[in-house]
Amino acid sequence: MAAWLFFFTFELAALKVFAQMVGSRDLTSGWRVPSERISVPQTCEKPRSSLADGEEAKTGAPTKKKELELTIVETSPAKLEIGNDFNATVRLKNVGAKAVLVPSAADGERALRTSADGTEEKYEVGDISFRVMTGKQHGIPVYLNSAGALFADPDDKSSYLSLEPGNWLEIKLHARVECGLENCMGEIQPDNKAVLTAWWYQRVLTHRVSGCDETHGSFTVRELDSAPFTVTVKSPSAKTSAVVWDQ
Repeated sequence: MAAWLFFFTFELAALKVFAQMVGSRDLTSGWRVPSERISVPQTCEKPRSSLADGEEAKTGAPTKKKELELTIVETSPAKLEIGNDFNATVRLKNVGAKAVLVPSAADGERALRTSADGTEEKYEVGDISFRVMTGKQHGIPVYLNSAGALFADPDDKSSYLSLEPGNWLEIKLHARVECGLENCMGEIQPDNKAVLTAWWYQRVLTHRVSGCDETHGSFTVRELDSAPFTVTVKSPSAKTSAVVWDQ
């Protein structure tokens, strides 16, 4: 019995040692989506544009096993106010058995890779957005005015952060308690037990030009929804934040 207890204690201590935060990114200080560098020749009278339907997904099929877990750690302020800004910290943790690569650069321009012949460019991106559900039923989620992303070059592993099993990356983002869509299906109401969730959407984006044909592709790597995070949402005060969004 004593030997078993010693082994269990040793294993638990080992898990605590190896399970740790291995990186953090503060996207409230800035991040940048890469600009397209190639385009259809100006001599084309009728350029044709299309969307790839996934037939050339170089990353393979989207990940189905639960390798990563997304968690909202905290918000600042702790109590949110309708119409006002807040920061949120999320944790992206490897809960699988193998190392997982996740995009790690806040500057997308550094991740954009153009082919040698100048006909294709691509990058990988992990987007994070927030949704909130308020009211008695917590039925319809409202996508908030929130944005933040990390980027990587699919051909350069050093542009990724490798998360070993048990390790995690923390990301700090900026958001506002207002609908971020043009047409909202619901409204945000004061609620002492509102439900805030985060969504991680990781994919490879491609842009290819061949003569007068232009193709944009999007190939999903993984999607993650966080566990519900209970938060207080208050009515708007007389003065709201004057932060200017520049994304």
